[in-house]
Amino acid sequence: MSLYTARVLVFFFCLFDWSLAASTPNVVFVLADDYGYNDIGYHGSEIQTPTLDKLAQSGVKLENYYVQPICSPTRSQLMSGRYQIHTGLQHSIIWPEQPNGLPLNSPTLADKMKEAGYSTHMVGKWHLGFYKKEYLPWKRGFDTYFGYLTGSEDYFKHIRKTSFTHKAYLDLHNEQGPVKNESGHYSAHLFTQKAIDVVNSHNKKKVKEVNV
Repeated sequence: MSLYTARVLVFFFCLFDWSLAASTPNVVFVLADDYGYNDIGYHGSEIQTPTLDKLAQSGVKLENYYVQPICSPTRSQLMSGRYQIHTGLQHSIIWPEQPNGLPLNSPTLADKMKEAGYSTHMVGKWHLGFYKKEYLPWKRGFDTYFGYLTGSEDYFKHIRKTSFTHKAYLDLHNEQGPVKNESGHYSAHLFTQKAIDVVNSHNKKKVKEVNV
């Protein structure tokens, strides 16, 4: 399997309620990128997914639900609530050298959750544009971010190669800038730990006044 394949758990964000109202839940959303019908155990796959099977068994299975077959269009729909023909992202993914992104006039899900009083955090893959700072995830509604900005990465070195010159560069970032000290730390383990840290570090006593 290529180290640049995107078929991994790559997108995770937490939306924590800042209010003390018990009726407002905390939200944890996990997206598995490019996940096929036969890539999960309970569909008869050779790939064993006992944890996902257990979650599905105790939850709701959307067995007749469809998304776009590639990354950026699907992510743009999730984050904006708009079909990709209305954001210009219907044709393909956003390539590393491409000056494109989710339009800035499209509020993101994170923006809307913040308006409702949530703190927002993202771990994993962005892939919705980064050619200007205004398109970065921490400028699009997320309080914190840790992950890579393009469509795939080397799972150990956290590098990406340009599409045409194949020049390698570091693609691991947080809201402070490039992260240079995680080489050799396997991405699945790294992102898992970062996600756990986000949950554990949430200040449950923090209250924010929300104007509705």
